[in-house]
Amino acid sequence: MGDESVDVEEFRALLLALRAEILGDNRQLKKDADMSGSGTTEAARAPIHMAESASDTTEKHIMFERLSASSETLQMIDDALIRIDEGTYGLCEECGQSIPARRLRIKPYASLCIDCRRKEEIS
Repeated sequence: MGDESVDVEEFRALLLALRAEILGDNRQLKKDADMSGSGTTEAARAPIHMAESASDTTEKHIMFERLSASSETLQMIDDALIRIDEGTYGLCEECGQSIPARRLRIKPYASLCIDCRRKEEIS
């Protein structure tokens, strides 16, 4: 394939940095959610207009979706770190072929090669 070999320590550092970044983002999202929900009385939190209520609901939904997506990504990062420790990092979990380093640089927690990922998306 002409792709360079995978330096697992390079990818371990990349995964750990990405993990720390996501955890920091999650802390900020939770802090923002706490601040938007805080108020001294029920009346102080009550929306003045229906549009304001819809906006609050939409914001909370977006925050929930972001936290959910980042939780899934954190799990994939943790799984990739386990694969590094087990010596299987960089191998497709479906076909066993090497995942090119250029793919891992884009998505360091990838567990499938491009071909197997495409097959998964189709089915």
